[in-house]
Amino acid sequence: MGTQQLLLLVLVAVVVAIGIALAIVYFKSNQQDVEINEVINEMNHVAASAQGWYRKPKEMAGGGSSFTGFTLQSIAQPDSNDIAKYSVVSADSDVLQLQAVGFLQFTISVNVYPDSIGPYDIVK
Repeated sequence: MGTQQLLLLVLVAVVVAIGIALAIVYFKSNQQDVEINEVINEMNHVAASAQGWYRKPKEMAGGGSSFTGFTLQSIAQPDSNDIAKYSVVSADSDVLQLQAVGFLQFTISVNVYPDSIGPYDIVK
């Protein structure tokens, strides 16, 4: 009877350990997806502000129908938060490329045009 109880105790311990390991993996994966969504929301805000800066005349500290010279500081946007670090990869006359590198090992890039925002490229 003691051997069966010991075997049952070991079996329960193994099942609980496997359950905890799976929960940790699921939580980390879910947390990364949540942070990716938050970064995309923040990049949407930056892109919309950049489009406003594009339309604003140079005399009013804007782009004057060009993304050339755009920086995150142009719209008073910090270059990082507790989720990711944001940067301007390139700023041409009619295309702005933004990138965010997340602290949970992901990179998101997007092209911003004067009248639209391109698809997001997500690399995990």
